Amino acid sequence: MPKDLDTMLVPLPDPLYSTPYQNGITDPMWPAEFDGAMDIRQIAELLGKLNRSGRLSDDSPPHPGEAELQAAYMSDYAGRIARQNNLTLIRANVLSNDRAELIDILRLLTQFAVEEMERKPSIAHVGVLEHIPASYRVTVTFGFGATLFVDPAGTDRFGLRARKPKYLKQMPRFPGDAAHFDPARTGTDLLIAVCSDHPYVNVATSRFFVELFNRRFREAHAEIAAGRNLLEFVSVEEGFARKDKREFLRFDDGIDNVHMGADDLHRFVYVEETDGEPAWCVNGSYLVYRKIREDMPRWEAMKQAEQEHHIGRHKESGKPLSRQVEGEDGMLPVYPDPADAVDGPLNSHVRKVQPRRSEPDLFGLPDLERRFVRRPYPFFDGFDPATGSVINGLQFVAFMKSIQQQFEHVTNMWQMNPDFPVSGTGIDVMFANEILSVIDGGYYFCPPGLRKPGDYIGAPLFEGLPEW
Repeated sequence: MPKDLDTMLVPLPDPLYSTPYQNGITDPMWPAEFDGAMDIRQIAELLGKLNRSGRLSDDSPPHPGEAELQAAYMSDYAGRIARQNNLTLIRANVLSNDRAELIDILRLLTQFAVEEMERKPSIAHVGVLEHIPASYRVTVTFGFGATLFVDPAGTDRFGLRARKPKYLKQMPRFPGDAAHFDPARTGTDLLIAVCSDHPYVNVATSRFFVELFNRRFREAHAEIAAGRNLLEFVSVEEGFARKDKREFLRFDDGIDNVHMGADDLHRFVYVEETDGEPAWCVNGSYLVYRKIREDMPRWEAMKQAEQEHHIGRHKESGKPLSRQVEGEDGMLPVYPDPADAVDGPLNSHVRKVQPRRSEPDLFGLPDLERRFVRRPYPFFDGFDPATGSVINGLQFVAFMKSIQQQFEHVTNMWQMNPDFPVSGTGIDVMFANEILSVIDGGYYFCPPGLRKPGDYIGAPLFEGLPEW
């Protein structure tokens, strides 16, 4: 056993704080290409040659050769998001109709975020043998809701109507939404997504926004009346990541998430100049948030084979039920006939959200061009006395360049279309059988990243606007 245990820890990718994009969308991310300079021992660890403590064990298998390591890295890690362990979603509304005040709000929010992302882990009051990382990989991502541009009454509060992102709107209801879920009530002006590798960091950062922001704003602006708040904080949602990437249903989540190369970032995630969006939106991304509750007693009453037919994958291996597979790890299904149930039930979750047809759709796009980046986190909200069961599920967070052409197409044309792929198929069986139900959510647009020191989030939105 090596003496210097800290040198055996696998280094995780760090957030990227100086890019044209906001951090926390497609970063931290494993390099899209195999880095030949990486230590072979670290790569072996990275690919699972570890004991439960996350360190090299005495009985670890012999190290594979470099070619095998490279192939495994490219299959399992390359271009994948190395998401942090903890998620907090903070939603707020702006209590002002003054554009200058809105800009000052965004300036202070940005200052708060930068301070938290630059803060180094403290070693105070920590046991001498406890490992403290160099960074908790903190990211803070801001999203603007449709009501920031036009409020529910149709009022253009800040003179921003003409610059509203093309696809930004109030989230509609979909089949599978819980009866009590009203998207018109849950959408907000702002969403702040905080991610880090330590739950205390998320708690401290969230408190900084929720409890201190209004006080700090009043202290910085003497003209603000005592007791007046500029932001109304509506909710704080939390999620956590499992090391094995499984969630409460005990299936792997995000197996077919997009692998990110430079081209994929532009194809699937970030707005480009040619996309017909307002100029300030370039390098920004849409965010779709759905809080999905899982009915665990109903799910656990099913036999494993029935669960696998609901999902469309084998529970233990994660491999698809299809007769043919592709990809180096055999995780990607092949459906020669989209209407043939021999490759898995047509209403299974996998077949409804990614049919993988060989021909382009009616709009001329291949099915795989409808993909988007998901950053989901399980949640646990305690006990529900009304049902006698716990409240848990998945905080579904996804990023894309077009809500209409990606998320809504997948949802309306495939997943919740009862006549897709053939008449009478039904909607996604996970929602049809009420295993899953959406209980919260909203649409947001995440502006591009900071361009220079002293910049603030969303600054390009206000440049060149007429006086208001």
